[in-house]
Amino acid sequence: MSGSKTPYSEFCRVTYVPLHLQPWWLDAVCGPDNWGAAITAVRQGIPMGVMPYFKTRRMGLPIIQQPPFTAYAGPWFHSDVQYAAASWYKQQRILENLIDQLPRVVFFQQCFHPSIQNWLPFYWTGFHQTTRYTHLLPGTIDTANLYDSFKSSLRTELRRAAEYTEVMEVEDPEPIFRLNKLSFARKGLRQPYSLSTFQRLYQALVVRRQALALLACNRKTGTPQAGLYLVFDARQASVLLTGLDPAYRQTGTLHGLYWHAIQYCAARKLRLDFEGSMQPGIEHVFRGFGGQRTPYMQIWRY
Repeated sequence: MSGSKTPYSEFCRVTYVPLHLQPWWLDAVCGPDNWGAAITAVRQGIPMGVMPYFKTRRMGLPIIQQPPFTAYAGPWFHSDVQYAAASWYKQQRILENLIDQLPRVVFFQQCFHPSIQNWLPFYWTGFHQTTRYTHLLPGTIDTANLYDSFKSSLRTELRRAAEYTEVMEVEDPEPIFRLNKLSFARKGLRQPYSLSTFQRLYQALVVRRQALALLACNRKTGTPQAGLYLVFDARQASVLLTGLDPAYRQTGTLHGLYWHAIQYCAARKLRLDFEGSMQPGIEHVFRGFGGQRTPYMQIWRY
């Protein structure tokens, strides 16, 4: 699948492309030989539209699915198309061509970036759509005013977290990965990604200085209680991974880490994507921090 990667990399060099669609990110989470990209409408040597995809197998059958650790996939347009007048019609022609280039598979599933709202050509070719939600905080927030807007119960959680835990920036994110595994185990679930994939992504992020690993430890014993791994580019940050030791569920520790991440992003004017679960309890937390409920599309076809 390497034939389309050179023009795809050139596209990413000349126009803004979100973190999850960057070639080095896809190399890390998919493996260099397991992803490709449809490319169309080249103008002066630069594509006007691209669509990366992760191709793998399930029960021996070829499928395209969402890569691990990757909130968004799907199409992306050159800025001349994304923001131009009459862009909807231009996007439709580009999307039709991108769809024609996708490999034949028995199952397809991708989550599009929230800024991609045109899925009509996918509908015309037999795809289905489900609306999902994440929560976003703008990069222009005033953290003092934001804190004052919190409910008293959330402020109490944050005071409790500050009293009993110390938040540290750490170089090694593996303790966060282990805490994340504990969170899944508490729900009787298997962690859906491997440590080796996480380590590849971690190395790619560290080289580019585009990640922040936060660990909340007990002030008396130094025991790790919760962790949060934040990734970012020049415009936006995303919560990639969180984890909590079930023994400390009532300490407000994870709330304290979210608040630390919010302050980090506000100081750098980065929009924050909580990459939130739609489970009621978790959605309630993100909304409590001021996250704006934002739809994005999951596209699929058998």
